[in-house]
Amino acid sequence: MKLAAIHCWVSPWWALEVLKDLIKEENRISWFSDIKIFTSYSEIETILIDNKKIKIITAIPKRLNIFFKRNTKKKIPILGQIFDYRNLMFFYPLLMKIISRKIKRYKPNKILISSFAIAKNIQQCKTISKENIDTTLYLHSPMQYIRSHSQEYQQKLTGRKWRIFRKITPRLQKRDLQYTKYDKVYSNSTYTKNLAKKIYNIESEVKYPKINQTFLNENIIKEPQEYIVCVWRIVKFVREIDLIVKAFNKLNYPLIIIWSGPDEKEIKKLAQKNITFTGRKDPITMIDIIKNAKWTINMTKESFWISTAECLCLWVPVLGYNEGATPELVDKESWILIKNKTDNDIITAFKLFISTKRDRNKIAARAKTIFIQKQ
Repeated sequence: MKLAAIHCWVSPWWALEVLKDLIKEENRISWFSDIKIFTSYSEIETILIDNKKIKIITAIPKRLNIFFKRNTKKKIPILGQIFDYRNLMFFYPLLMKIISRKIKRYKPNKILISSFAIAKNIQQCKTISKENIDTTLYLHSPMQYIRSHSQEYQQKLTGRKWRIFRKITPRLQKRDLQYTKYDKVYSNSTYTKNLAKKIYNIESEVKYPKINQTFLNENIIKEPQEYIVCVWRIVKFVREIDLIVKAFNKLNYPLIIIWSGPDEKEIKKLAQKNITFTGRKDPITMIDIIKNAKWTINMTKESFWISTAECLCLWVPVLGYNEGATPELVDKESWILIKNKTDNDIITAFKLFISTKRDRNKIAARAKTIFIQKQ
């Protein structure tokens, strides 16, 4: 028995952990003697799941993948602008065709798709093989950059990238609508479920991503320290890390940003001394920083923000954006949600937020009930 797991691109962050959990679950239901992961681009060659080393097969050639990987870790002048994995978005249809051919040669018994951008759009299963291959889609979100976030991308792209993006978006949207047939479809939130129905007319079942058990078993910190935590990849697109940094420069209040990303060097130049960057951290170190925070901030219109769920499980209230899945994860005790993404709105909400007393016991109890029940 062979399992082909398809992922948009492989990078050591939350979406990869969700993929690992999905593979573990599939392997418990039907034991697979061989499992391979197919992706457009990968920062690693293998991953370890249940003490088994799983090979990652990329659409782009190995040497080209190495160039992209090196540039992710260390920006190279001039070449860095070319070998940025985000430039691959213009070639996604081609990459999905290449992945489909490689899957066909692999001859899997089952296909598991974990899609937060493009993996959904591999060729229809009956064209991959004459046999009927059972296919499960776990939809993290429809392709955000051509749908829910397309305006934001168009505002931030410049020059040639802007012209190309504007031209290809309608074509990508049309192509995206062709891929709607799967045996089983899960969505990572009610927000995503509604989008899947509206855009693709796909019915799906909500299945929240699993939360690391360590987050569910920590003791309550009743007196938090005076700092805010932001847990996300450091990218300007959609995540609005630059906006958050500008707001906290004005506030001069301690902000700790956990993780790293392709725009880290640029964002660090914007930040004043009250802002600390930790880089990538192991879960234990991360938990210790998060649980002692006054609150966490998230300005993303995200289909499911796993960091929000983790922070809530650690009794940390959320200052978030009032779109995406965030409103369904919080209640009046645990949040203030902002309607407009401006630094002035963040500053106004911040002043209200820190002046309001929160019952951290209630925040943790509600969050743990939600995420334990729905795993």
